[in-house]
Amino acid sequence: MEAFTNKRILPVTVLTQGRSKGDESPPDDAIAAFKHVFESIRRYKLFIVKMIGAGALLAVLGSVFMSPTYLATAQLVVSARSGAADNAGASGNSSPTGGSDDPTIDTHVTVMSSDAYLRRLLPALRMLDNPANENGSVLRTALSKIKGFLSFRKDPSDGAAVAALKGRLKVSQERRSRVISVIASDPNPQRAADVANLVTRSYADELVRQKRAVELQALDAIAAQSANVQRELSTAKAEWDASHSGQISSSPAAAQAAAALEWKITTLAQQYETLIRKRQDLTTKGVVAEPDVTVIADASPPDFPSSLNPFLLVPPITIIFALLACLVAIILKHFDRSLHTEAEAAEALDIPCVGLIPSIPPELSISPQRFVEQSAVSHNRAVRSTVVSLMAADPVSPQTPHVILVTSSLHGEGKSAIAWSFGFCAAQLGQRVLFLDFSQLPRRVGGEAADLFKLLAHDGAAAKAVQHIPELGLDYISSRLSEGSRLGPLAGPKVASLFEHFRNTYDLVVINAPSLDDAPEVRLLASWADHVLLAVRAGSTSRDVVRSTLTRFAGTSDLDSRIKLWCVLTHGVPSELAPSDLEPSSTSTLMHYYRRFKTTAVRWTSIEPAINVSDHAASGLRPRQ
Repeated sequence: MEAFTNKRILPVTVLTQGRSKGDESPPDDAIAAFKHVFESIRRYKLFIVKMIGAGALLAVLGSVFMSPTYLATAQLVVSARSGAADNAGASGNSSPTGGSDDPTIDTHVTVMSSDAYLRRLLPALRMLDNPANENGSVLRTALSKIKGFLSFRKDPSDGAAVAALKGRLKVSQERRSRVISVIASDPNPQRAADVANLVTRSYADELVRQKRAVELQALDAIAAQSANVQRELSTAKAEWDASHSGQISSSPAAAQAAAALEWKITTLAQQYETLIRKRQDLTTKGVVAEPDVTVIADASPPDFPSSLNPFLLVPPITIIFALLACLVAIILKHFDRSLHTEAEAAEALDIPCVGLIPSIPPELSISPQRFVEQSAVSHNRAVRSTVVSLMAADPVSPQTPHVILVTSSLHGEGKSAIAWSFGFCAAQLGQRVLFLDFSQLPRRVGGEAADLFKLLAHDGAAAKAVQHIPELGLDYISSRLSEGSRLGPLAGPKVASLFEHFRNTYDLVVINAPSLDDAPEVRLLASWADHVLLAVRAGSTSRDVVRSTLTRFAGTSDLDSRIKLWCVLTHGVPSELAPSDLEPSSTSTLMHYYRRFKTTAVRWTSIEPAINVSDHAASGLRPRQ
């Protein structure tokens, strides 16, 4: 065959290789999408848990205030017409309820559901709403009162009341029978039964009254006619007696008149007897006649609600909130521009990251002495690791005295607690530490005389401003700031000799500087530092903001190339208080509770990713390019 077709048959192996190369599908993005979803859920797991808890709580509260619905049914039967029944029996129909009864039943159903009929029942229905007629449980009564108090609505108008009643009432025919069912729904089972019975009983009684009114009207008409006939009959008899009491005339005219009078008396007597018989027939028919509609079953209060148990709505609502929280987490992860790990910070900022410090309590920024009481907490261990990493970062002369400036891009990044922790941990390692506090918060220790700006203004000796904190094992110089412009004196010629004196006296000088957002003059301090430590709040501060801060530092003309920039990640809620939060107030107790509530609310409503503290940077401490 190959010789005739001039084609070569390829080996099976070649076909298999060609098929495998052709069938190779491009990389599937499903795995990457699943990884993105799982990473988003892992990062925002706290937010998802909060959303699930909030959804479950709202579902439970809604279920508590959601009243069950009870259905009560009353039944009426429509009397069969005698003529229709006779015709049905004569024709041999097997369905005695069909035919001419259907329009009658539809008429009754329409009338009972009409607004005009329901409007006539409003006074009786309002009597049912009287608290004296309520026999429900204590819990149901209390919930009704709470709902009525929270509704803040007046009594509805007649139109609104009729619309509400019509929405809770159902009148229908039971299949093809002559039975009409009236179903009333209400949160109160007793009221549901009362409404159904009121609608049925009132309709049956109204039909009886209407029929009785027609009969009475007919009897009154017959009585009036009977009185007229009896009066005319009495007059004719009187004329007859008068004509026979006198002389009997034999003339033809007299005989003719007597015959006419006799015929009149006979006719009136027959009319009177007919009216009397008719009145008796109407009276007898009204007594023994069957009513058009009869109540065959009264509604009784149901024992169990007909609606779904409200607490069964808690699981689906919770699931919906969980799915919604996962969706929000995926969206936040997609648009998140913050930093989360040391490797991510080093890669995005192009500067070394010395560590990730866990949540810092706000009290540590106000009372640094708490470090001694809480020396075993995890953030102190992280700070000690940061100190060791920073001191060993210079392989040429690791024992050279260092001046470290600690600042941040925004307020609340935790830089004050990091600076105090840094100085305390360095003192614990045997270093002689000086802490320069340029924070904008009020002075924490020391008197009014211990101020660096007063020292520079009056040419005082540095030893007069230095105070020793024995609890922390370091020296302290306070320099309270109310505005960032007060950093201006640092640009004077006295600062160079002052910092040179500090370098010769101490092994480590830690400068707690304000954030660049609060005081742009912090860049003046950077020219006297060996290391600039930039605090970045993980999962909150945008990398664009941090890059802008680094650009501003790089644009400083006095910034020496030997100065190294570092970053440290902090995790948790804002660990620094604003100056307004520390102002004295006459209502200190109230403000204290308000701040605690505010902190709790911020912590609960914060949508921040969960940071894995155990993640370390794979890149290590690499120099800035």
